[in-house]
Parts: sequence; structure tokens; C-alpha cells
Amino acid sequence: MFTKSTAINTQSLDKRDLLLSFMAIASSATDVIAFLKLQKVFTSAMTGNTALLGIALGSGDFFAAFNSLIAVMGYLAGVAFASIIKLEKKTNELIFTLILEAVFLLINLIIVYFKGYPSSGLLLYCMIVFSAIAMGIQSISARKVSIEGISTVVFTSTLTSIMVALMQSRHRAHRQESLFSAKRQIIIFSVYALGALITGMLIQLNIGLFNIIPFLAIIFSVIYIVSHQKQTT
Repeated sequence: MFTKSTAINTQSLDKRDLLLSFMAIASSATDVIAFLKLQKVFTSAMTGNTALLGIALGSGDFFAAFNSLIAVMGYLAGVAFASIIKLEKKTNELIFTLILEAVFLLINLIIVYFKGYPSSGLLLYCMIVFSAIAMGIQSISARKVSIEGISTVVFTSTLTSIMVALMQSRHRAHRQESLFSAKRQIIIFSVYALGALITGMLIQLNIGLFNIIPFLAIIFSVIYIVSHQKQTT
């Protein structure tokens, strides 16, 4: 199951790593799109977004500050919403939260298709909020995948965990487990960075494919879980 124990398998990667990679691509692409197309906010990286909020307030740019503020509020709303979803089967619970995330990403896709990216006004605020809600939901979805220490939306702590694991690997008793933990986190972090790079390049080249990357990544996640369930039943 995708929601099995958090115990680390020190032998090989498993299906959960691929699932988290899809989710990391979704969050990195979403952050790049939000920053470059939605007036320089982050909708998954709340540490960076809080810093932007402070900068905007300090410089007296209250419009930018409001954008960052509603991103934070949207993210928290997504976390709260996903946290109260409880189903009998944990895998179905994960599928439901991912589908819910995809719905909010799809709403933004529809807005872009008909209206493009707004530079101000109510439509801009709605897109920021929907994007942030989707990422808040994803933060809970990643927890449901149940790999301790792995995140798809917060990577400051991931970098810390990587270095801690590498340092712990110096001790022979924990070497195999620590090295594998570091490897696992480096892979997810690298996938996040690659997703950001590809999305940024597509935006700079004005290739509209970047718009659908977050939505497709989450849809692939759902398909992957469902197809695996069918294989095991």
C-alpha cells in the first residue's frame, strides 16, 4: 500500500518514491508559475512566501503584501481542509485528497484558458488562493504517503535532513540506513529542482505546455495509485 509504515527500506526505492516525485514536480511547477505569472508569490513554499510578505510590508508595497498574505491563508485553508478528510481505507483517502488538489489546479487552468494570467484584481486573488489551497492539500497528501522526513512542498527541512543523514552515516551502526535516507531525499529534492528548471525554461520560451504540468503531475499520481491497486487485487 502507498500508506504503509514509515520504516525505512534500506535496500531499494519503492512505489512511494515515484509517487512523491510526481507530487514534487507539481509543487515546483506551481511555485514557478505563481512567482512568474501571479505577481511574484509562492503558493507552496511558505517560508519564501513569508519572507516576501515581510519585504513587501517593509517597503510599503501593500498590494504585493496582500498577494503573499492570501497565499498563506489559502495554503492554511488547504491544509485544514485535507486534514479533516477521513476515509476507511487510507489509500482511498490519499486518492481523494489528490483528486481534490487536481480540481483546484484545474480551476486555475480553466481561468488561464479563457482569461490568461491577470495582473491584478479579483481574478488574480482567486488564482493565488486556488493554487495555494492545492499546495496545502498536497502537503497533507505527502504525509499520507508515509515516508518519514520526505516532503514535496517544504525543502529547507529536507536539506537539513540530507546533511544530518550524511553526517550520521559516518557511524558504522547507522551507515546503511542513513545513506539510503539521504539518497531518498536527494532524489526528491532533485526532482523538485528539475521541475522548476523545466517550467521556468518553458515560460521563458513562451511554450504554453508549462500551464498543465502541475495538473498532469497530480493526475499521473492518481492513475499510478489506482493502477497499482488493480494489480494487487
